[in-house]
Amino acid sequence: MKSAAWHLHRTWAGIVDGVTFSLVNMFHRRHFQAASSPEEVRAYLDEWPTERRADFFSPKEIDMDEWPIVGADEHRIVFETPFPDIFPENNRAVFDFFPCAGTWERPIMFLLHGLMSVSDRGYRQWAKRINEQGWHAVFVHLPYHYGRCPSGYLSGELAVGPHLRTVQGVRQAVVEVRSLIRWLHKKGVPYVGCWGMSYGGWVAALLAVCEPAVRCALLLEPIVDFEHAVWDSPASSALRGQLEKSGFTRDLIRELDGLVSPMLRKPCCDKEMVAVLAAEFDKVIPLQVAQSFAEKWGCPRFRCYRQGHVGYRLMREAFREWSQELAPMIRDGK
Repeated sequence: MKSAAWHLHRTWAGIVDGVTFSLVNMFHRRHFQAASSPEEVRAYLDEWPTERRADFFSPKEIDMDEWPIVGADEHRIVFETPFPDIFPENNRAVFDFFPCAGTWERPIMFLLHGLMSVSDRGYRQWAKRINEQGWHAVFVHLPYHYGRCPSGYLSGELAVGPHLRTVQGVRQAVVEVRSLIRWLHKKGVPYVGCWGMSYGGWVAALLAVCEPAVRCALLLEPIVDFEHAVWDSPASSALRGQLEKSGFTRDLIRELDGLVSPMLRKPCCDKEMVAVLAAEFDKVIPLQVAQSFAEKWGCPRFRCYRQGHVGYRLMREAFREWSQELAPMIRDGK
């Protein structure tokens, strides 16, 4: 029999998530007129046959006029994205760099926020705590969020919707971070870690798949099954209805899943260095989906905590996992 506290947590999680999902669905409805057609999606898939998909997330050479000075309190890194679109604000990659010491020869933790994140205050606090552990920290402005949000829209409103921009944005994020990692490696940064929540966890998982410099990954409720997130999540009910109305089928979404799903791949880094944190009452990334993902990756660090998709506990638990277990193991060469 479940305790009263368990039922209280579940009820509260349902209320918070329900309000959040209603808002997300409302924003999805605003963009139905920009929906891609099944024919456009099919043409996009034809550009990436199986034999070419290894290049889908390949890094690019980047050119910048200004680079951070190690030792400064904070510095914003900006460069032109390899994948420009119709929104000028999103045509630049933006990263906030938080150095821990006056040398490049330190590892870097990339912090990747969730969908429609509107405040970086908490991430700045986590960056400082990461600095105390001897790592630089970088807060990533994911496509259409924060410093990349087009005028007239909310942060992240354009990132996910009934259009190919959803897949292209994820690709954009992975390639931009990989491109920056390549430059940082030349400057002396030995390796990096990825810490991602939900949408950011999706990007972090893909980085762990395709970027050899990633030594550890903290994946908090990551979007690892694109098909499930589109076709089964309550946060996508309006989106799903529009897709069906436009002639999309679940099979076509499954084919897109083949491009961007971490569930279908294996990590480059040691599976012992990957932590998957799930929420017991999560309906976007249900417990069984997260657990199946951890099993497919052979990841022994699977943790489940009592919260819904929206909550703060997983951030605290992720920091504990990294600072007390993963970071010491990396430092000691294990």
